[in-house]
Amino acid sequence: MSEHVEGTVVACHRDDWEVALDSGLVIRSSLRGRHFIAFTEGDKPIAPGDRVRLEMLDDGTGVINDVLPRATVLSRRLPGAKRATEQVVVANADQLVVVASFGEPRLNRRLIDRFLVVAEEAGLSSVVALNKIDLSTDDERRAAARAYELADYPVVLTCAQDGSGVAELSGRMTGRFSVLAGPSGAGKSSLLNALEPGLGIRVAAVSRKTGKGRHTTSSVTVFRLSAGGMVVDTPGFRELGLWRVRSEDIGDLFPEIRRHAPRCRFKACSHGLEPDCAVKQAVAAGDIDHGRYESYLKLRSELAAPE
Repeated sequence: MSEHVEGTVVACHRDDWEVALDSGLVIRSSLRGRHFIAFTEGDKPIAPGDRVRLEMLDDGTGVINDVLPRATVLSRRLPGAKRATEQVVVANADQLVVVASFGEPRLNRRLIDRFLVVAEEAGLSSVVALNKIDLSTDDERRAAARAYELADYPVVLTCAQDGSGVAELSGRMTGRFSVLAGPSGAGKSSLLNALEPGLGIRVAAVSRKTGKGRHTTSSVTVFRLSAGGMVVDTPGFRELGLWRVRSEDIGDLFPEIRRHAPRCRFKACSHGLEPDCAVKQAVAAGDIDHGRYESYLKLRSELAAPE
């Protein structure tokens, strides 16, 4: 009789998956054909982080029979698809760590805000890791950190090269299932190597010609942390299309806007042209970062535009 066991998907390849059993053993596994029926172009039926039930074969490999229900789903709109398609990036994570950098590549506040919106929609908590602080001034660090602290996001200032902030970031990830995400070149892999030195993940310098990072992580991979917990290292995202987010709901995905909106004069206030808007008043008073407010307006306009 075949043995049936459960595990967590830790890596997805073209036609098979790596599953870490609860015993710690990693099994190369294929998938029963029926699971492919419900999925569309470019997306995969199983994502890293999925809990699965598989049948062990005599040759030491496995066949995935069942994908267990997901607690959370971190998704984006599949880039380049002919029609709107969901791409599940990670399943069952509980925290997003957004890594952005000073210097090269330049700090992209709009992209950080997109990541945070995606995490809010998925029901994940978030941490903002501002990396390469050795390439910034005190004023730049304070301004960037304050923008997210006003939204009640924890901010960790890090430098993978000299270890600054690594212990603090490690403490925030211990015992959690975290997703490390950000643009190419921001230093995700370097930070992960500093957090867990035995991993030896490949890193590359930022291109001098484009000022953008080179992809060193080519697939989404789950790693176990020796201090406890798991972390997903994701490829650098150059596109982050929002999925399952409507323009009228975008304000609820900005914590600082969600906090002030109940005091607006109009219940359905868009926080744009309406009078007596508590959100605009909070921006003017410095209680909401102006750049974050601009990100909100831009995303609301983008989502309202016809495709």
